Amino acid sequence: MQRLKDSGETAEPAPDYKCQKCRDTGYYEFEKDGYTYMRECECGKIQRERIKSKLAFASIPKEFEGQTVDNFRTDCYSTVEGRELAEMAKTIAKRYVELFDEIQETNAKGLYFHSGVKGSGKTRLAVSIANDLISLKGIPAKFSTTIQILDQIKNTWGERARGRDEINQARTEESLIRDIVSVPVLIVDDIGVEQPKDWINERFYNILNGRMIEKRITIFTSNYRIEELQLDDRIVSRIDKMALPIEFPAESVRAAISRKENDDLMDRLLGI
Repeated sequence: MQRLKDSGETAEPAPDYKCQKCRDTGYYEFEKDGYTYMRECECGKIQRERIKSKLAFASIPKEFEGQTVDNFRTDCYSTVEGRELAEMAKTIAKRYVELFDEIQETNAKGLYFHSGVKGSGKTRLAVSIANDLISLKGIPAKFSTTIQILDQIKNTWGERARGRDEINQARTEESLIRDIVSVPVLIVDDIGVEQPKDWINERFYNILNGRMIEKRITIFTSNYRIEELQLDDRIVSRIDKMALPIEFPAESVRAAISRKENDDLMDRLLGI
């Protein structure tokens, strides 16, 4: 510093770290018995990065990013019965997150949210459970619609047709199904919308049977009750075994929220 003063130069300001202990690296050095070790810093940087990575892996749609069970609204349903059903579903979801470790250790039972009306909020609550499990418990989860799963499977068939040399590099159907089976928590959205074809039944059976055997948690959403699904009986029986059915209101809050947003925007544009 004295040499800098004598030369007329100024020192660069010290970096403005959020955490001075680890200098925003997430780790700090400490000495013990003449050796230097690294330890994860209490500032939580590494834990936040782990959660961020798990949220990216989860493929949660942007519309549901940051949504939690606690901020799931039940006052937007128009009927008393609808609000009661939504409140019950929210209470179950909250307790499910709280008791998740116990549930996973015992019967690994998932949930099956169903409503005969689209836009009733069942996907919102299912994704909120995934967000909470990732953020609060650090448990990896994955979101996918049934159509996305089937499209991913069909894409592997195209890769297989490109030639033997590329098969080793391309993702095979077997490895894809193995990855889906191994995810600790899987959100299967909109089951029942797919066409009841033999190859579809076979793939879904392999996925669900594998997850049931490995005691993986699966959370479903559907426009149908379990017994109404137009799928192979083996699949229906496994869903019945794997998940607790939770009824949602037969009411589209998506439409109500959309109308409210349109009204608010119109008021802003008109300067009201």
